[in-house]
Amino acid sequence: MQAKVEEFMMNAWPALRTVMVDGWVARFYDGFTKRANAVYPLYSIGSETDWQERIAVCERLYAEQGQPAIFKMTDASEWLPLDEQLARNGYSKEGRSTILTRDLADAPEPSLYTVEMSVKPSDRWIAQYLEMSGASEPASGAIMRQILNGIMLPACFFTLYDENCNVACGSAVLERGYAGLYDIAVSPSCRNQGYGEQLVLNILKWAKLSGAQHAYLAVVSDNAPAVRLYEKTGFQLAYRYWYRTQGTS
Repeated sequence: MQAKVEEFMMNAWPALRTVMVDGWVARFYDGFTKRANAVYPLYSIGSETDWQERIAVCERLYAEQGQPAIFKMTDASEWLPLDEQLARNGYSKEGRSTILTRDLADAPEPSLYTVEMSVKPSDRWIAQYLEMSGASEPASGAIMRQILNGIMLPACFFTLYDENCNVACGSAVLERGYAGLYDIAVSPSCRNQGYGEQLVLNILKWAKLSGAQHAYLAVVSDNAPAVRLYEKTGFQLAYRYWYRTQGTS
């Protein structure tokens, strides 16, 4: 399942350019986010003796873009030797995160359901997401708009309201029976009031009505409030991932 979800996540956050390196997908988006600028080792082609050569190929590709090489690693046993090799090569371990999944058959109904939905990210949605997440830089908004408009799969962008106030926002992407939840953010003045849970439940309802049977999401492992929110809404651990970044150890 790991390789499938990793594919989903790449499709839901498309890169500007990609290069295949014997089963590894090297992704590039001018350095904006690790997700769009990392090597995803998806498939085992060749032997471990070939890895050092492939690592060197990837390092050259990223160096030509003026970027350090970054590898997105999972806890799948087949890739742990590669992770150890990258550590020996001086790659630091960063961004420890967790993939959570749940079935949608028994997803509970939301109790707050005033939600604005759009199949494309409006300028207003992007602006409110950046403000709620604390990353309201104009350059970030422009690149984010390009990435989100590049999604080739069914997607939906949500804003949750309580009375006339927009209190939370998020997005979802559908692929092959799975709904991926992304960009979940709650207005700083409205946190710890249950709005995150209501937003997630509304997204799960939309996903189920749209034909999805499962949902997944990623959360930074040490973000305890977010982990508690997702566990409360029925998500459970599927696997873990992290990034290995060149030359920062």
